[in-house]
Amino acid sequence: MFSKAVGAATGYTRPVVISIRMQNGDVKTDTATYTVINDDGWAITAAHIMDSMVKFQSDQNKIKEISEINSQRPGASAIKVEPDAIINHSFWWGWDGVVLTKAVVNRQMDLAVVHLQGIGDRVREFPILADPERPRPGTSLCRLGYGFCHIATTFDDASGNFRIPMMKPEELIFPNECMHTRTIDRGMTKDNEFKMVYLETSTPGIGGQSGGPIIDVEGRLHAMQVNTVHHPLGFHPTADYDGRTVVENQFMNLGVGLSVGSIRSMLDSKNIRYTAEGDESGYRITGRIPSSQPRGSPTGCRRGGCPSPRIGPRAASSRRMRR
Repeated sequence: MFSKAVGAATGYTRPVVISIRMQNGDVKTDTATYTVINDDGWAITAAHIMDSMVKFQSDQNKIKEISEINSQRPGASAIKVEPDAIINHSFWWGWDGVVLTKAVVNRQMDLAVVHLQGIGDRVREFPILADPERPRPGTSLCRLGYGFCHIATTFDDASGNFRIPMMKPEELIFPNECMHTRTIDRGMTKDNEFKMVYLETSTPGIGGQSGGPIIDVEGRLHAMQVNTVHHPLGFHPTADYDGRTVVENQFMNLGVGLSVGSIRSMLDSKNIRYTAEGDESGYRITGRIPSSQPRGSPTGCRRGGCPSPRIGPRAASSRRMRR
């Protein structure tokens, strides 16, 4: 039922691999998903994937302060950097050479609109953003993203880069079918700029699918996956394990996606082009960039909501390696 829609969506749905190295030498990697919106390099993803970059920037400031204090106290016991402080950070956007140049982040909505340089003509099809009135309970949907990706990233001290094993994203993308169960209205953002409307789905989002599209059978984008909630069912069956009786609480795991209406509002506020479902038939392009601004140039950040993508002198890039 979704094979044609998933086939088209695979072209504009890409993984983002987030790699960090901490003061104690540990390297950790998470995977998320993003959706390319137009041929200017703009894309959408979940805002929470930016949290590690914000922490990295904060940790870098703390490390600098500690270094300055220690330099002014010769002979005294040196203040130590916390072992979990992030000293290297990298986003790998599914291709080598693609870099983040701008990020407009609304953490309350859990939406990040990012500008990526280097995609070029690698993406030829873009999502059709559904009419905000279309999503309704009972609609069959499909969620796409990079779930079940276990990536063993390493850090190369000689080059100062993270090393990611060779991967073929088009073979790793994981779709899971669901139904639009409920629409959740969480009111306006604190700045009263955007309405926060979410779609609940009958199946959970898988780790790694955050930021991925939730589409209908025609391929129209209804929402973007942001989190999974766990509702207790009130059942408490028991089971025997190794001679012990254990009570097992039962839960229903449901996905939550930011609705297309909220996404379109954010894109419109930054005048970012996207393809929208037509009022009658066909599709229309909306959000044209003013002629006074170069095509593809950033449109600015909302106050207090945009961590800079320039992640400092100790940041590292990511490169894939063959095994």
